[in-house]
Formats: sequence, C-alpha cells, structure tokens
Amino acid sequence: MKKSILASVLALTFGSQAFASNYALLSETRDQIQYPEYTQQEKLTVVNQAKQLLEGLYVHRYAKDLYYGISPTGHVNPVDAINDVIAELDSLNSKQLNERLTKIFKAQRDLHLVYVHPTPVRNFASILPFEFDKTVDVLGNPEVRVSNLLENLIPYVGGVRLPEVGDKVVSYNGVSIYDVVEQNLNTGFGANPDAGFLRALGAITYKGHAISLVPEENEVTIEFVSHATGETYTTVVPWVARLPRTAAASNGSDTALADSTSDSTNLEAQMFAEIRAELDEDNASPFTTTPTADSEISWAIREVDGQSVGYIQLDSFSPNRTKEDSVWIVSSLMQNELANTDALVFDVRNNPGGNIIYADELVQLFTAKQTSPTELRFINSDINHHLMNDTIFSTLGENWVNILADVAGTNAQYTATETYVSKAQNNAFGQSYYKPVGVWSNAKTYSSGDVFTCAVQDNGAAKVYGENLRTGAGGANVLRHSVFARYAGAPKFEFLPYNQEMTVSWRQMVRHGHNKNALIEDFGCVSNQVVPRTLSSILDNDVGNFDTIARDLLSQPLSASTVNFLQPRVVELAETQGVFSIEVTNTEHVDVYVNDVKVERINVFAYGPTAKLVEFSLPENVNGQGNVQFVGLDAGKTQLWNGKRYFF
Repeated sequence: MKKSILASVLALTFGSQAFASNYALLSETRDQIQYPEYTQQEKLTVVNQAKQLLEGLYVHRYAKDLYYGISPTGHVNPVDAINDVIAELDSLNSKQLNERLTKIFKAQRDLHLVYVHPTPVRNFASILPFEFDKTVDVLGNPEVRVSNLLENLIPYVGGVRLPEVGDKVVSYNGVSIYDVVEQNLNTGFGANPDAGFLRALGAITYKGHAISLVPEENEVTIEFVSHATGETYTTVVPWVARLPRTAAASNGSDTALADSTSDSTNLEAQMFAEIRAELDEDNASPFTTTPTADSEISWAIREVDGQSVGYIQLDSFSPNRTKEDSVWIVSSLMQNELANTDALVFDVRNNPGGNIIYADELVQLFTAKQTSPTELRFINSDINHHLMNDTIFSTLGENWVNILADVAGTNAQYTATETYVSKAQNNAFGQSYYKPVGVWSNAKTYSSGDVFTCAVQDNGAAKVYGENLRTGAGGANVLRHSVFARYAGAPKFEFLPYNQEMTVSWRQMVRHGHNKNALIEDFGCVSNQVVPRTLSSILDNDVGNFDTIARDLLSQPLSASTVNFLQPRVVELAETQGVFSIEVTNTEHVDVYVNDVKVERINVFAYGPTAKLVEFSLPENVNGQGNVQFVGLDAGKTQLWNGKRYFF
C-alpha cells in the first residue's frame, strides 16, 4: 500500500539524516567504484572457473541457443564467447575483463546465471528515485508509466522536477522508451518477452553493481506526459549511488549443502528488495496487511460485493523461519483467520523465489488431490559426474546420483528427471482450504515464484491471474560457485579473488501433470486470465484489479461436497480419547489413513446439504504421536477433499 502523505513528509523530514551516510550522487562517487588490478593468475582463475560453470554446469546452455538463436548483438553461445575472452586475456585489463564476462553472462538472459563483480565495485549501486512499469491503455496498447517514487531518495537529486506516479514515459536520453527497452533486453536479462520488457525497465532505473555495469553518464534525460494535465515535460535526473555497507555482503558459504542445493532465487531482485526496505518502501500490497511470524507472509480480508475474500501475500519463498514452520503458518491462516472467507488470493507478484521444496509444498494446502513435486534434471557433463561420484555432493541423494549414472558415456544432453521429495512427503500437511483459490502473478514472479505458480496449474489446484501473460520464467535450481568451491574444492574449483561470486542454473525444471515435459525457463507459466495494470490500477494501488480477480473467483461454482473437522489441527490424544470426528455432505466414502497408511474405507453415503457425522477410533496399538487423515470420495472414487489431524 502506498505511504500516506503524512508518512511521506515524515520520511523526508527525518529519514534523510538516517540515510545520509548511505547515499550520494554518482557524480561524487564514481571515482570510488574501481576494479582492483588482477594478477595474470587471478585473471586465469576467474575465466577458467567461469568457463567450467558455462560449459559443464549451466543446464540451459543448449536450450538458450535454440530459444534465442545466436546474434552478435544479442544472445551469444557462452562457451564460444568465454573461449574468445581466454584467447585475448593478455590484452584485457581488469575493467575490460569484468565487462566482457558480465556481457557474456547477461546475454543468456537467465537471472540464475550471474557474474558478480569484485569488491569494492560489488558493494555499490546506482538508483533513480522512481520505478517504471508496463501498463496498457483503453485499447490494450502498451504504455510505460511511473509506478512508484522512492521518496527517501528525493533529497539527493536536488530541485529537479520529478514525475508523479502515473505519468507516462515517452523517451529516455532522447530515445523512444520502447527502443530503450529493446536495447536493454540483455542488460535486464529477463527471459521471455514479458519478463524482458519489465526487467529492461528495471535496468534503466536501478543498477546493482554487484551484477550491472556503472552508468556511462551521471544523469539521464527523460520525457514524460503528466497523467493529470496531459502536459509533456522533460527533466534531467542524476543517478544516486548507494554506498557500501559497513560489512561486505555475505556470499552465503555458511549455508548447509542440502539447503544450498534446493534454492531458486533471483539474486538481483533480492538485493533491490534490501535497498527498498532500507529506504522504508512498503511491500506494495493493495491494502493494509497483517504480518505473521514469518516476515515474508502477510494476510488480509477484503469485502467484495458483500462476500469476504482472503488475501495472502508471499514476498518471497525464502522464509525467515524453517520452511516447515512457514507452511504451518499458511495452513493455520487458512484454517483460522481465513477459514470463513468465500475465496482466497495468493499474491506472488514480484516474488523473486527461494526454496523450491517450500514452494511445492504450499500447493497441497488448497487441493483435494495428492500434489506432485517439481521435477529437475542435470546436463550430462564430466564435471557433474565428478561432483555426484567423487565429492560430498553424492550425499544429496541416491536418486540424483543414479540419473547421472544412467547417461554416463552416452551422447544424451540431459539426464532423466528426479524430485527433491517423494509425492508422500510433498503432501505431509494435507488440505487446509476448501473454497476457490487464485494465484496473482506477473512477469517479475520468478524462480520458486515460477515453481509455485506453475505447480498450481500442473496439479489443477488453482487459477492463475497475471498482470502479464507469462511469469518471469526462472526454471532452475541455482547454485553459487562458492558452494562448489567449499564442498567440492580443488582441483576442479577454486575460490575467486576479491570476494567475487558466480551463480549458475544447475538443475533444470521440467513441468508435469497438465503441462508434462514443458520447461519453465524462457517459457514461464501462462496466465489463465490476464488482468493487466492500467493507469487506474497504478493510481488505486491495484485494488480494482484485486476486485476483478475476486469477482471471478466468487463466480466459480462451489463443490457440493463439504467437510468440517471437529478437532483442531493439533490435539492431545488424551483429549480425543482416540476418537476423531468430522461432518460431511455429498460424500460417498471416506478413506482413513493413520500415519500415512490406509486403514479403513467408511461408506458414508451422505447425500444432500444436511451434514452427516462420521467418527473414527484409532486402533488400540496406536499411541504416542502421529496423524490421521480423512479423504472424501465420490461414487467414482474421485477425491473430493482431504485433511489431516495431528495427535501427541
């Protein structure tokens, strides 16, 4: 929700002192953003490690050549390009080397494949005090408008005229904004046309120098049209530099191997989110939300046409608690605070990703059927065979070792697919919500955000509403070079100089169910219904678009079959005396599972709207702690609903 005028005034009055040591004009800072001079050995280390990632670990390198084709000014084959750098290495200084490697990595248009600059460069960023977004006009034609002002940066740019939220962008440094987008597709490295457009807009207003090169000029000239008056005006805005933090950014090398290898995150979006939080920027929900014990999860209830619609905002899939705790938090919201709502919307717009297993596991909470987890595969390469046979990476699971062994010595480009968890493990919590559910996404929904969005489609669990036709298309498990260096080590992997880092798309996601064998990378998840941003939705903070989604969900027919659990989700066994009770309607049979083993089918024959009481007594040999699950079936044995109760 946009800050109030009072909050904005207070931020400008008191905030500038707090941020004074963190920001300055780029013109005053440029001479500090210098690359260290590498020795010849350091240059060799960097390029050889980059080549190893691009040639032997980068799982999308075949697919990218097919999707984009090869172009001198666009996508380049990464292995050919890195070989050219190696051939010219003696003639390249440190700045030239970093620029060449940056362009090779970005030309793949894969936000999981990132070349991170050395210190001190990596600790700076350049920012303009506003953000742009793609909208459509009344005829559906694309526009670019100002979507947000970073108000705490305004004091740094002096008395220049700044746009208002909603103003249309016409040109940037004298070039049509649409041509500028085309010119910055690689700079923004968004994967598909939708993501490419939005990421290019982001690249001309924010440049984190851990990943992006420093702007060539200290200011930009932008032509706008006022949304309020129709006036065309031009303004010259200086870049503001984010100065290094007191402590250098962590490379995450202290993360456990198993956690490191289940991550799927957009690194640059994470860094920009940190800056937004530092600038006291809110999380852009349509209305005020209530926080939870996980700061990445908040919720609200909105009345739409006399009915209540729940709202859960997932800012990322990187919970600040354990992923199990965060699944419980969402499940608890569904069964308590949001239990009496008539529909529910998950907002994953701009979600940069996080833990793949967590994203998969959430889907079970709002579907009657057993959900399948995301499938992934390796590129068939010597370095992957080394990792999974000769290093600690072999402990990640016999299933991963086996699929590589199956293609050893063959010409197969990829292995077969495998999953992080079994189908049973992916459904450990059971269903928690029984009304229509929608997922609200956009082309900045990325990585594990893609996983969640695609999983609801692949499992037939919910309808996807997109601000854009496709999500951001981040279809891989991402791994940091420092993880390989730490856990696999020499002679294959060496730590990089000057706190450098690289990340690589290591295992490729392959969809299943309704979209079997489709890739997420480049293609993303296609929205079931597009609800685009417009001038009106920017000005009302997307409340109108939320209401459009809510009305569509509320128009969906409800299941005639219902269930009401008479015990809480977690209960002391002594309180139940071993008996669990449910009330059901329009249900033929109820299958009962104790500790995930089917023990009984109860023929309920509950017809009509009047609820029928069903009671189940635990077997006498069951004690201690465990769970009991009820699964409702129709006459054709199709699952209608399910739910688990835990006892201790």
